[in-house]
Parts: sequence; C-alpha cells; structure tokens
Amino acid sequence: MADLSGLIRVRKHAVEQKQKFVAELYRQSEELANQKTTMLSQLDEEREKIQEFGVEMLSYFGPYSEAVKERVVEIDDASGVLEARIEIARDDMRKAYTELKKIEITQGRREDEAEKAINKKESAELDEVGIEGFRRKVEEG
Repeated sequence: MADLSGLIRVRKHAVEQKQKFVAELYRQSEELANQKTTMLSQLDEEREKIQEFGVEMLSYFGPYSEAVKERVVEIDDASGVLEARIEIARDDMRKAYTELKKIEITQGRREDEAEKAINKKESAELDEVGIEGFRRKVEEG
C-alpha cells in the first residue's frame, strides 16, 4: 500500500489556494458593494445640498445624478458576474475538499490496517516465545 501523505499535502495546498481565491472574490464583491453605498450616499448628500443653491445648480445635478445611476447599474452588473464566479469557485473548492477528505480517509484506513498487521505479527511472535518457553520448562522439568 502506497503512502498518500504526499498527495494529501498537494491536495491541502490546492484547497488552501482555492479558499484564498474565494476569499479574494468575496473581498472584491464587498468592495463593489461599498463603492455602490458610497456613491448613493454621496448622491443623497448632493441632492440635499442642491436644495440650498437653487434652480441654476439643477442643470449640473441632473447629469451628475444620471452618471451616478449609470455607475450603480455597472456595479450591479459587475456584482452579478462576480456572484456567479463566487458560486463556481465555491463549488470547485467544495469538490477539492471532498477529494482531500476521501484521500485522508483512505490513508487513515491504510494506517489502521498496517497497525493491525503489525500488532497481529507481534502477538504471534509473543505467542511463539511463550510456547517455546513453556516447552523448555516442560522438557527440563
């Protein structure tokens, strides 16, 4: 039976890399959400300020408001794409983790079998020594 510890190390490393990638995707998603929140709050602040300045400032606020709304739509689209990538990456990470666990279980079973074989051999050797000792006592006595 082959030792799977090298394969386990490789698979663990692969799972860790996939976890880092998923974490990076989540960070990017959070960053987009923060950008959207910041832009919308700035738009609300500008809307409140425009009330103070009067009608002449409305001509500037309209294009600004439209640009912010367009950027929010772009952020929403990017977030949708990112969410799809996150889901794919999470599935990939789950599959890699499942494969790792299968290999670890197989290795554990192999180690248990090897230990049982060693214990059986040791027990047989001890039995042999005991029988030989008993036989010598009987012959001497």
